[in-house]
Amino acid sequence: MGGGCLRLPGVATMATIKIDPADGNKVWVTLTYFSQAELTQIKKIPGARWNPERKQWSLSDTPDTRKALAEMVAMPPSPPPTIAVRPKTTTPMPIKPKHRYIAGEDKPLTLNPPHPLIKQVDDELVLRGMAYGTRKSYGQHLRNYVDWLKTDPASASVDQIRGFLVSMASSGNYSASYCRGARAALIFLYGIILKQGDKVRDLPQLGRPSQLPVVLSREEIVRLFKVTLHIKHKALLMLAYSAGLRVGEIVRLKVSDIDRDRMQVRVAVGKGAKDRYTLLSGTALAVLRDYYRACKPKEWLFPGDDPRDHLRERTAQHIFEDAKNKAGIRKPATFHTLRHSFATHMLEDGVDMRYIQELLGHGSIRTTERYTHVTEKGIQKVKSPLDNLKL
Repeated sequence: MGGGCLRLPGVATMATIKIDPADGNKVWVTLTYFSQAELTQIKKIPGARWNPERKQWSLSDTPDTRKALAEMVAMPPSPPPTIAVRPKTTTPMPIKPKHRYIAGEDKPLTLNPPHPLIKQVDDELVLRGMAYGTRKSYGQHLRNYVDWLKTDPASASVDQIRGFLVSMASSGNYSASYCRGARAALIFLYGIILKQGDKVRDLPQLGRPSQLPVVLSREEIVRLFKVTLHIKHKALLMLAYSAGLRVGEIVRLKVSDIDRDRMQVRVAVGKGAKDRYTLLSGTALAVLRDYYRACKPKEWLFPGDDPRDHLRERTAQHIFEDAKNKAGIRKPATFHTLRHSFATHMLEDGVDMRYIQELLGHGSIRTTERYTHVTEKGIQKVKSPLDNLKL
């Protein structure tokens, strides 16, 4: 039984069986885009064992196994699982009241009305001092789960919990990081709130794509600043790059977070609910002084339309996108690219990686190490073998 891929005909989800040889008269079987019927069928094969590390089924290479797999290929098509989608309406949607974020005093994130379990999750996150973004993310994922499940989460089976994640992962509509966030929210719900940790103990990790961060060159950073004439926008972008800040961190900076004496920026309650200090560039400080004289911010360093509120994250992202287009930058860069560029340029300048880790607020040095793959200095020292040929 050699390696191969069998497509199950007539199944709307385009399920496939991939068979690879293994040691000890066994085979590895990968089942993808499957329905509950295919999953049940493969579990019935004698000796079938799921390997969570390989994410494959281990089966004995016997005539009975080949017959069972052949029967799966010949299975009649089964209706794919469906998820109810709210029909599009032409009537105007009601305008929701804008939620004003106040650190330490923000409202629960489960509204209209909150599902009691989701509110318990949110309350527990509040007691644990989790960041606003974490609470918002968990609330969104759990609302999606409850809408999809259409029953009491406490009575959900392991297969239903896995089915929700499978439907997300196989839909092509969500990124790997978004799916991992949903998995984390489910583990918190069942492990902490419902005390049903057995249901989520063996949830497989969702694949993390091996992608290098997009980085702007120093010349592109200069062009970005030169085309940004609005003093508030220039101060925003320049401070974000010079201090390596996330978009959620810079919009929530307060005037008091700028320490001119120590030339530091205090980042209060960053990712992971951790405070840290990072660099305050002298060049950025000069632009901040011009901005302060022109706009005179009171509490928030970058207030929104309502001076009592900080600038919205999406507005900051629009400011970056506008500057990127004006500068003629074609890379798939986002506001977060400024943070990637800060880290990469620091490494190229010879700054110790552990110092950069502290400035960025990374919990693990492994997160910072990925920037070593995109620095220019190391690449420039390596020659292509073509350059050593005498043509």
